[in-house]
Amino acid sequence: MKLCIADPPYLGKAEMFYGETKKANMNLGGQINQTFKADRHKDAHLWDNPETHKQMVLQLCQDYDGWAIAMLPTNLRHYLHWVPERTRICVWHDPRVMPTGSHPRRRWEPVLVYVPAGRRRVVDVETPVPDVLTCPHPSGSFAGSKPPAWTRWVLDMLGYDPEQDTVDDLFKGSGAVAQEVAQGVLL
Repeated sequence: MKLCIADPPYLGKAEMFYGETKKANMNLGGQINQTFKADRHKDAHLWDNPETHKQMVLQLCQDYDGWAIAMLPTNLRHYLHWVPERTRICVWHDPRVMPTGSHPRRRWEPVLVYVPAGRRRVVDVETPVPDVLTCPHPSGSFAGSKPPAWTRWVLDMLGYDPEQDTVDDLFKGSGAVAQEVAQGVLL
């Protein structure tokens, strides 16, 4: 099967974290982090437009058997209009505070998962996987990076089988998806 993990620049935050304006990122304590910056892109501002995200969802539905999309909780109001009905809303819970200046402090992110047909029931996969993952954001990383456990969790939710599946990473970022796929690791 053809699978995809999409961790796009978050709607409403793309220019701030990835734009060429070089605004500072915040660390896990909400402080300015000058050391670890995400890659800068001249077209980052396009990801602050809901239509760009909608087109990505349409591409995922057309080109892949299963996929996952990471986002901010505030992005759900848009995405839920665009994704198929069978899409699961999963939660990545970070026991530490996410890098944001908002109140109340955010400690979770939704992950929309469209599980491929034939892998939606417990008997269809080797090991059932919970729809909630609790693990911390990687220390010393840029905003938006995910820990290896997050990637393994998403692959397991998709029922990833290294013998028969391919996995595309639409936004390569830290390279965590490619590293986990290369290992063929399942939880």
